Amino acid sequence: MSDVTTAPGRPAASARRPALAAAVVAVAVLVAAGGWALVLRHGFPHGDDFLHAMAGQQPGDARTWSGWWASWHFDYSWRNGRATDAVARLVLLGGRPGAAVVGVLVMVLLGLATWPWLRLAGGTRRSPVLWAVLGLGLPFLAVQAHSWLTGEGLLWVSGLANYPLATLAFLVAAAAVSGALGERGAWLVLPVVLYAHLGHEVSSVATLVVTVLALALRRPGRGQTGTWAAVVTSAVGFVVLASAPGLWRRTGEEDLVLPLLQALSRSTLMFASLTLGWWLVLGALAVVGAVLAGRRPAWVPLVAGMLSWVALLLVRRGWPRLADLCAEADTAVPATAVAVLVLAAAVVLVVSVLVLVVHAWGARTAYPVLALTAAAVVAAGVPIVASVCGQRAFFLPTTALVLAVACAARLVLDAAGDRGGRAAGTARALLVLALVGTVVSATTYVAVTSTRAAGNAAAYDGLVAQVERARSTGAGEVVVPDLPEEGYAYRRAFYLPRYACDIRHFYELPDGVLLTDPERREDRATTRTTGCETTWQRTLTRAGERAAPDPP
Repeated sequence: MSDVTTAPGRPAASARRPALAAAVVAVAVLVAAGGWALVLRHGFPHGDDFLHAMAGQQPGDARTWSGWWASWHFDYSWRNGRATDAVARLVLLGGRPGAAVVGVLVMVLLGLATWPWLRLAGGTRRSPVLWAVLGLGLPFLAVQAHSWLTGEGLLWVSGLANYPLATLAFLVAAAAVSGALGERGAWLVLPVVLYAHLGHEVSSVATLVVTVLALALRRPGRGQTGTWAAVVTSAVGFVVLASAPGLWRRTGEEDLVLPLLQALSRSTLMFASLTLGWWLVLGALAVVGAVLAGRRPAWVPLVAGMLSWVALLLVRRGWPRLADLCAEADTAVPATAVAVLVLAAAVVLVVSVLVLVVHAWGARTAYPVLALTAAAVVAAGVPIVASVCGQRAFFLPTTALVLAVACAARLVLDAAGDRGGRAAGTARALLVLALVGTVVSATTYVAVTSTRAAGNAAAYDGLVAQVERARSTGAGEVVVPDLPEEGYAYRRAFYLPRYACDIRHFYELPDGVLLTDPERREDRATTRTTGCETTWQRTLTRAGERAAPDPP
């Protein structure tokens, strides 16, 4: 009798599980969106946002379709070759609310984009819901490497479009060429694969690295037409960006502030500062993975990796503030001998960790870890070519490495789960513990960042109040603020030598209103908007002068 009454209940209970799992994931998505909204509500236009909003032959031409298209063409052919700046101009049309909405959408999608990679590492065998929720938390972990990743990467539109959006495009494109999205998924995201290259040189190089590794290790078959289409699109996209005149003009004409050796060492120290802890975790997971697989420890790469890690840590301690690495060249960069040590230690660390990973799982099984780690390392060198010194340029490399660590963790926990018994229970407990730690860490990040960024947002609101008074009276002065919270905005947010005319046109300040900085330096003060040449107009003028034929 008991069997008759309980048997019909089993299918019903089984049917409820997918619905419950979907509900849990949906709630997690909403919670993640809420967390990002609490952070991004404190964003405001500053820095290159003024430049892009006023782009065109006349200030603000980019607000029209023809002007926007012309600005994109000019980017490709002369400025920098990127499409991300054109995207920033579109986002700016929505004002502060629109930028916040786009930012939340990008960061939530970035969390969702981790799912194909986590599936590559472990399939859907165990705890898919827990891993899905953990994936949503990984972007929160990545940005905690330093406050500048939030301030320079999220809280202004120019940073958001150039770095988080490019990172999202990379993760999707790289998953497509790796066969992680299935046939239909690969066909659907072909525009994203193309944009991963056209958007930004960092995402382009990272996507190319994964494309090459996918061909070598994943080896898509003849029937995988969608994956092959993604591979071909990736190759075409890279060629289009690599042939962009603007990219090569910037690369050729931007002066490297430092000799190449010092530039390499500075970039290496910057990336190491953001990720040394993650390299240690990745190496430790590889060692545990080897033990679970019954392999002997690989002592040579293990010892070499530890020594190089310690060397980088000791050298990095010479710059207590990460921003000091972007200070004057004669004080910010190590001497030649130390620079060589930094580069040698970094190479040894990367090679050692990759050897440990392959030793633990084999190259094909560890493909997601290898692909993401290699992409992170190679992409971290791109800022040198672009003469960029800022943590925002390492948004993609840092995120990719954090995701690589998560993939390695899944390989370890799934291997432990395969043993059954107590090992399986321990693996599940560790996964739950990792999830709880991620949630706590993300909650702390949101609370701290919201509080700190609110101070800068309040300073900006004070600037807007000054602008409104000046516009209503047609007189007076507007003093751009010194933002109180370093690290939670672009460091040259209101740098008048560059942005004075852009700011005047952006806020439509009447002629006669004084725009100045807190020190009221005369060489930075302006009183006229009429005839004030924006940054974009100055760039157009320079381009015209370069293109003009030499006089006979």
